[in-house]
Parts: sequence; structure tokens; C-alpha cells
Amino acid sequence: MMYSWLQQYNVHQGVKHPRFRLNPAFPDLIARAGLSQRAFAQRAGVSLSTIAGLIHPRPHLGRRGSMQRRTAWLLARAYAEVTGIGIDDAFRLLICEQVDKE
Repeated sequence: MMYSWLQQYNVHQGVKHPRFRLNPAFPDLIARAGLSQRAFAQRAGVSLSTIAGLIHPRPHLGRRGSMQRRTAWLLARAYAEVTGIGIDDAFRLLICEQVDKE
């Protein structure tokens, strides 16, 4: 199997990929934008259970409270459309990146 130079670098250097989590203020940010969590989930194209699992991962089996990069950008895009801010600003406002140290 062939690996790109970046994959080889990451494997050899032990680089951890970031985990994306919601800003703890997410429920308030969405409410301030005038949307319920259900309406925001629909606008973003994700399920309400995804939003609920990101906000409160413990009661949701199989959830760790983190999301994939694509989901993070879907949420940022929806928030940017609702609020009229740039998508990069929305990403920085809604999403927290965490790199696990092991």
C-alpha cells in the first residue's frame, strides 16, 4: 500500500488529528440567532440527535462529544447563513479544536 508523504510523516511523527467539539455556548448562540436546535439541525443538514449528542454526549451511547471535520463545517455554514457573518468566523465561534495528547 502506498502512502502519501503526509500520511508517512503523520505515522512516523505520531501526529494526532484534532477533534472538533462544540463551543459550550452553542445553545445560547443558536437561540440568540433565533433558531431552535431542531431548526438549526435541519438547516445544517444534520440530525437533531447529532446536535444533542454533541451538546450532551454522556447520555447518548456511542457518542464522544466530538465530530468530524465535515460536520463542523456544515454547522459553521448554517450559522453563517443565519447570522450573516463569514463562514470562517462562524467556525471559530462555534467549533473548538482539541488535539489529544497520548
